[in-house]
Amino acid sequence: MIVSGKVPRKLGIPGEDEYLGMGVTYCATCDGPLFAGKKVAVIGGGNSALDAAIQMTKIVEWVYLINVNPVLFAEML
Repeated sequence: MIVSGKVPRKLGIPGEDEYLGMGVTYCATCDGPLFAGKKVAVIGGGNSALDAAIQMTKIVEWVYLINVNPVLFAEML
């Protein structure tokens, strides 16, 4: 799950376009239930990513939060 804020931003990684809607998604609220009971990765370190990760903890078995920066930029939620 790629969570990049109000406007989805592609990462430009191999398979991103091919798997869009089949494992790659940009909306935890819309598509989160499709991953019920599974392990997911949320990519991002801002408010949207942390909000999505928190939402997903109620649905999935495990959430990995992947951030390229050494710190998270999210504000207190």
